[in-house]
Amino acid sequence: MIIPKVNIKNILSSESSEKTKESVNVKEQEKTSASPKEYNKEECLNNLWIELISCLFDEEPKTTLKELMSKKYNNTEVNVSSPVITQNNSKRNLFKIGGHSRSSSLNSVKKGSNKKEEKDKTITNEPENFTSEDEAIFNTSEEIDSNSAINLDSKEFKQKIWECLFWTAGIEGLDTLLLRFIVARKGKVNDALKMLLNSLIWRVTYDIEGLCKKGESIIDENEFSCGKVYFYKYDKEGRFVTYIHVSKHIKDERPQVETEKMTILSMETVRLILNRETPTACMVFDMNGFSMQNMDYGFIRFLLNCFQNYYPEMLGVALIVGAPWIFHGCWKIIKQLLDPVVANKVQFIKDKSEIKNYIDESEIPECLGGTNKFNFTYIPYKKEDDINYSEEEIASAKKKWDIAKNKYIKEIYEQYKSQLNVKLDDLLFKIDDKVECEEISNIIDIVQNETSSPSTCSAPSSASGDDSYSFSMMKHREKELYDAFVEYDKRTRSRTYYHRAGFTHY
Repeated sequence: MIIPKVNIKNILSSESSEKTKESVNVKEQEKTSASPKEYNKEECLNNLWIELISCLFDEEPKTTLKELMSKKYNNTEVNVSSPVITQNNSKRNLFKIGGHSRSSSLNSVKKGSNKKEEKDKTITNEPENFTSEDEAIFNTSEEIDSNSAINLDSKEFKQKIWECLFWTAGIEGLDTLLLRFIVARKGKVNDALKMLLNSLIWRVTYDIEGLCKKGESIIDENEFSCGKVYFYKYDKEGRFVTYIHVSKHIKDERPQVETEKMTILSMETVRLILNRETPTACMVFDMNGFSMQNMDYGFIRFLLNCFQNYYPEMLGVALIVGAPWIFHGCWKIIKQLLDPVVANKVQFIKDKSEIKNYIDESEIPECLGGTNKFNFTYIPYKKEDDINYSEEEIASAKKKWDIAKNKYIKEIYEQYKSQLNVKLDDLLFKIDDKVECEEISNIIDIVQNETSSPSTCSAPSSASGDDSYSFSMMKHREKELYDAFVEYDKRTRSRTYYHRAGFTHY
């Protein structure tokens, strides 16, 4: 989603009457955004699959990837450009729905004060403390530059995006991942497609998979050991809880890129831990001891981009606990960059005792007014903590995962081939320099087992015959894909503190 440019000084220095008018407008905007036009998630999912495959593999697409990434989001109404697939003509409605942000260009930004002026300056939350550099950071676009050196429309780069999609969705499932973007863009399929591709391009260029494979070994240990961020237990809604002690983050104490890498690795790790029934997180921001040395606008913008552009619909609720008066000026600036739906997830709590309205008191650490004696102590990374598999074992796991991906792709292609102008072979992953997609011999047994056993995802009552078969086969393919990914991932992902502390399921 596009982070809007804002005039910071106008936000904080407008007349009270204008503030009142703006407040009313914001509330109306939030009301409208919180109640978007109704849309059919199944229908949107079907169309997003068709648009995604066409964009990546059609030799004569309606729009190139470069052209798509240069377009602005459509904020008017639900827009589905692909052929509409209704529940009556699609079997997919049976399937389970399960560098551096400180741009180099900022180096040319000059601060308006000399050293003496900066020394004499009193720290407040007034507009003049928001420097020209801070404003430039907030106004820097985080969208992919369509004129960058990367050839977005090359077959090689598109193949990387396709591979990245399957790795990204490894834990939660492809449909669940795609639906996050559909919901974030309120059912606008074209916008969801652009947002998804923007996220995947970011993942490829930032090499998120590579970061997870190298893990804590390439990040300043102090980013973890200071205890400014850690995960612990669940809230009353089943959301995994992240605690952020804001006063422990000192702006420019370490290069921001180290904080960014720590943040991404933490978010990727928490995706392994999220409750699959409630795949969102609760964030608790402890504002005790906050001062302006903790207010890092560059990192805040990076964090907002992560939640709004790259990890949509992952935030369930954010609790701001004990914010001092000085922070409220900062919040006025930050809120302008938030989607109203995301802003509505932020709750200000005056006292620690109110946290128990969201999290059971026995699950809250004592430092935040709970009764749990947990005290975060970082267990340093050691190379021997990683499980060392041979190259042959990793290659074998990768081959099994590629075969599982090809089986899944074949099922997807069968459902949408009448709407596609691509060949199946172009979608399949090559194994040993050839396309390989093993068949299974016990299809009848699979169908019988799937239809007779209880499931969290049951077909509509009208489903029968070939629809029931297709539904059962897709469920089986999803499980195969998940199991194969886990076997590959646990052989290649570096172990983090949460592995060493026993928080993850593998």
